[in-house]
Amino acid sequence: MNLGAKHFRRRSFLGADLKKTILLAGVAALALTGHAGAQEADSGATKLDRILITTPLRRESSLERSTSSVTVIGAEDIAQSAALDLPSLLKTVPGITATANGGLGADSSVSLRGTTPAQTLVLVNGVRAGSATTGTVNLSSIPLASIERIEIAKGAHSAQYGADAIGGIINIITKQGGLCADGSSACGSVTVGVTHPWGGYASAGVQGQSQSGVNYALGGQVLGTRGYDFTLPSAWGHEPGPNGFVRGSANFALSKDLDWGRVYADGLYARGRVSYDSAPPSANEADTDNFSGRLGARIDHSEDWSSTLEFSTALDNAANFRGDVKGDDFDTTRYGVLATTQKSFETDTARHVLLGGVEAYRESVAGSSIFDVPYDHTSRDQTAVFGQYSFEYEALTVDSGLRYDHDGQFGGATTYNLGTSYELTDGLVARASLGTGFRAPTFNDLYYPDPFTPGNPDLKPEKSRSYEIGLTWQPTAATSLDLALYRNDISDQITWAPMDPNDFFGPWHPDNVQKVRITGFEAALSHRFSEEWSAKATVDVREPLNRSEGLHGRYVIYADRFKATAELAYSPTEQLQLIGRVLYGAARYTDEANTTKLPGYVTADFTALYALDSRSQFKFSVENVFNEQYETKAGYRAPGRTLDLSFTRAF
Repeated sequence: MNLGAKHFRRRSFLGADLKKTILLAGVAALALTGHAGAQEADSGATKLDRILITTPLRRESSLERSTSSVTVIGAEDIAQSAALDLPSLLKTVPGITATANGGLGADSSVSLRGTTPAQTLVLVNGVRAGSATTGTVNLSSIPLASIERIEIAKGAHSAQYGADAIGGIINIITKQGGLCADGSSACGSVTVGVTHPWGGYASAGVQGQSQSGVNYALGGQVLGTRGYDFTLPSAWGHEPGPNGFVRGSANFALSKDLDWGRVYADGLYARGRVSYDSAPPSANEADTDNFSGRLGARIDHSEDWSSTLEFSTALDNAANFRGDVKGDDFDTTRYGVLATTQKSFETDTARHVLLGGVEAYRESVAGSSIFDVPYDHTSRDQTAVFGQYSFEYEALTVDSGLRYDHDGQFGGATTYNLGTSYELTDGLVARASLGTGFRAPTFNDLYYPDPFTPGNPDLKPEKSRSYEIGLTWQPTAATSLDLALYRNDISDQITWAPMDPNDFFGPWHPDNVQKVRITGFEAALSHRFSEEWSAKATVDVREPLNRSEGLHGRYVIYADRFKATAELAYSPTEQLQLIGRVLYGAARYTDEANTTKLPGYVTADFTALYALDSRSQFKFSVENVFNEQYETKAGYRAPGRTLDLSFTRAF
């Protein structure tokens, strides 16, 4: 998605300051867990059922025995959040950095573990959703009302998914349908809400299973807001007045289990209009269209052998304008096909899983820059072959993968991963992994048709190597702790810079010049003290260092260096639930020389849920309760105090 103008001493494995912070955070988390575990042990609670995930192995696997860090955001988490959009929901997750050029509808992005947004692969139901021109995703096009859950796999996973999975994968899974929670064959809900800054929304959805066994889910949402003034008066292109946003969206899913396997189809479509600030006569509004969809079939050859064939498509269109004056106009299309086969077998007490596949997709672009100059090349083909092998023996799990990708423009890339987890004792699992990744240059990187910022057709893909060790501990059903220590080395990172280093205001273009090393520590602790009280806390410590010539040892711009969250939930009655959350974000540097930085900030959110009866619920939430004034992108105001009142009726 393109909205207006483009914004562009050797250290040990861990620096001394980072080591101290990690040590303190780890000790605090372990101390809290020890206390929590003792409290729950007295209650005699049993362990929860294991959670199955499909990311990052492209097949079902156990979250508790995963060989890499995975976070799952479920429907209940979304319902309890004060967030009105996807970036606000994701910003509290350990490892995620969120930046936005304003509020609802603004150009926003998320990235994992200090990488760039283009180095984080975003999927919708396993389908690539990123723009082929910018490499990022229009997050404003994905409504929370359509989401069933989100699986976030951190670390390099190109061996499974190919290009762009350097920082990790965010897989957004829409509502898939099937029998309702109470076992009925059909159910649904309608939600209406109002917000301040003034706006409103309405959503409706149905799901169920027909008499013939077809699982279905259908949903739609309309959202509109007057918004607020996104930019500071000092920002380039500042235009006084609110920046509004309106979006309509629809999602669907159909599937049926057959004697020989399963057939399925799903999709998500959104159309929106957003206004933003830009210096006249440049465009200051954009119309966007986004779609991600797939159609597939699984053939079960036997109980332990199946094959899948899947076709997918994704559209990302943006037309910028100011009144009748046309601006940048970018349309990107991606068509893909995926074929896999999976075989499992057992030898004595060991279980083996083999998975192999081929993947191919074509990316095409249409449109032109503000100068009405088209792209020199408008399409490219990418093909890949990959294989995975997993081994499970008693407490030990080993996952491995190898993949070769070939791009019609920059050549090939080979990636691999190796991970292992071991259950040291009941509920305590240690893990370690090694993986490589790469990012393909985008069409803008290669061919951007602007004489002042031309692309570079000689670019090579970015490459990475990441390492991780981690520990997951669930001493009781009410308590869980996850710790992870990681490092990611990135080379040939693409950076846009002046073609003449001595002429900052002259033409810019991209080149493979940057090297980055990111080391970090993450901790997440949750505990239910009683039926009424529960709490969560996370710590995210990171050292994202530039290792390029002339910038060695300086921090990467806009990368989080420290983030912490705390949440407390209280349910005094069966009808009422109260949740409070606090987020602290440390200062971020905004320039490569590390001379300017955005101040740190603290925000607090509040949510109250009240059930009138088993089918009716009111929700009142306040995001940024104390109206903290802060920026995640220089010159752009983050949302201030935002109120939301809604009513949901299930049927």
